[in-house]
Amino acid sequence: MAKEQYTNIFHNLISHSENEVGEFKKAENNFDFDDLGKYFSALSNEANLRGLDFAWLIFGYDEKKHEIVGTSYKNG
Repeated sequence: MAKEQYTNIFHNLISHSENEVGEFKKAENNFDFDDLGKYFSALSNEANLRGLDFAWLIFGYDEKKHEIVGTSYKNG
């Protein structure tokens, strides 16, 4: 996929609230690996149940403030 396609998907995702196949996390500096695995499992299971090819876990977005906050998660 081209960068523009990912940008369009991102803007489409943030135009809605979180749901079973789209989750937003600030993850400013850290995110627990166990939690990460649980989110991947839950999101992929939901996508499969709905017949979808993808689910999305978006880091660096504050859903409450509706703004991109960025992340330094695993930077480096």
